Amino acid sequence: MVPIMSTRTPGRWRRRAWTTAAVTVSVFSSLFAVTFASTAGNFPVWNHALGFILNSIAAVALIWRHDRPFVVLGLAVLGPLFFETDATAALIALYAVAHFATGRVLAVSTAVVLAACGVSLSYDAFRRRDYSVLTVGTQLVKDGPIPDWNVPLWIAWLVAAVLVGAVTGLAILRRTQSDLDAAVNTRDRYARQSDALREEAIIVAERTRIARDMHDTLAASLSRISLFAGGLQVNSTEGPEKVANSASLIRQTAHEALDDLKRIIGVLRGAGDYTGGLRSIEGVSDLVHSARDAGTQVTYLLDVSPGGVGASSSQVAYRIVQEALTNAQKHAQGAPIHIALHGNGDVGLRVTVRNHLTGDPAFAHGAGTGLTGLGEQVRQIGGTFDARAAPGEFLVQSWLPWHS
Repeated sequence: MVPIMSTRTPGRWRRRAWTTAAVTVSVFSSLFAVTFASTAGNFPVWNHALGFILNSIAAVALIWRHDRPFVVLGLAVLGPLFFETDATAALIALYAVAHFATGRVLAVSTAVVLAACGVSLSYDAFRRRDYSVLTVGTQLVKDGPIPDWNVPLWIAWLVAAVLVGAVTGLAILRRTQSDLDAAVNTRDRYARQSDALREEAIIVAERTRIARDMHDTLAASLSRISLFAGGLQVNSTEGPEKVANSASLIRQTAHEALDDLKRIIGVLRGAGDYTGGLRSIEGVSDLVHSARDAGTQVTYLLDVSPGGVGASSSQVAYRIVQEALTNAQKHAQGAPIHIALHGNGDVGLRVTVRNHLTGDPAFAHGAGTGLTGLGEQVRQIGGTFDARAAPGEFLVQSWLPWHS
């Protein structure tokens, strides 16, 4: 079995490497400082020794500079503030503090470290030039006098300010870069979440459209089956041929409805793609023939110019006729139905279905989801829809854009 390495391992090892380097550099700097100080002999040995001990403790404490930054900073400035030693540990601790601190906290921390660096370099300014950090590159003349001139104090404090400013600036730059990386990661995460939500919304909208489409289809098919069965019951004495014809229509319609139901279930389970089959103006004639076979008197007028109406408008026109026929057959059984489709590329496509009223209008019964769904489909493609009861008849009419 292959072990799975943690994704945090590279970062952890990198942090350990930096910590080891920081502790090592701090200890070696303290060694150099105590060597220079003891050789110069400007102060007693105990001064150098205490400074080295405090700096060694501060160097070890750098291991916890990210966990206890202010405690480590306090330990790091004790040595250089009061004894003749270096301020390397204080600069490293300041970098850790400046990585997250802002405002007054950062200003106070920077001022304390500046004081520690300034005091440390002030000691260095009065040493022999060949034992001074400030003039470590001074060339000695062979057999000549030992250089013993002092460096002005303002130079020591200027160098201290440059060091503290560089450390603080690098820390702030690093913090800004980290904040930018975090912001980019957050933006990318929210973008992925937004894309996922948008895709989910698209899927839900598509499934809603399919469900609505299937409601219309199944409702029409079941209504036709009911009408055929009613006609079969009423006309059962008209002979075997009439009965066989009605039974065949019932069987055919039931199979079509079952096929549509299987397709929609497959799509909702994510196992297929539903395009709605043949749902266009060309299919309206089949609806008319089915209604006539069920014993309904239907007048059909088609006046559409050649050139092909848009796919969306053609499908919605089919749905309008299908729903209107279903409602008329259910709620005004036996009443004549008039269907008209006419239009061209200049004026658009107009669909009109009207039937004589034999009782309450269609929307007085049921939930009215069919007409509501039709209105939504029409408006989605930029058309207009109206279904209302007129004197003595029920009227469904719609205008659809030609190229939608």
